[in-house]
Amino acid sequence: MSPAASCLQLDNPRLTEKVQYADGERSLIVYDSGTSIRAVNVLFVRLTGRVVKGRGEGLPAARTVPAIAGQLPTDCLTSGLRSSDGQAQLEVGP
Repeated sequence: MSPAASCLQLDNPRLTEKVQYADGERSLIVYDSGTSIRAVNVLFVRLTGRVVKGRGEGLPAARTVPAIAGQLPTDCLTSGLRSSDGQAQLEVGP
């Protein structure tokens, strides 16, 4: 789940993510900044932060989500984005 966003910006890019890998190991990632770009009906959200616990502790992390908005582009001018769907890409490392 990505943070809430309006047409122009993230409402609050600060969040945490718990990751469990296929081998059972885990990581806790804290995101402290983010950007969003809207192109037609797709909102690209990129969050950046750091692994604070577990596998990769201390390494930078980034999550990118191209999300298809659940309403018309003009709808978000008054109500913000109410829903979106998309696959996330997580990068951990230097």
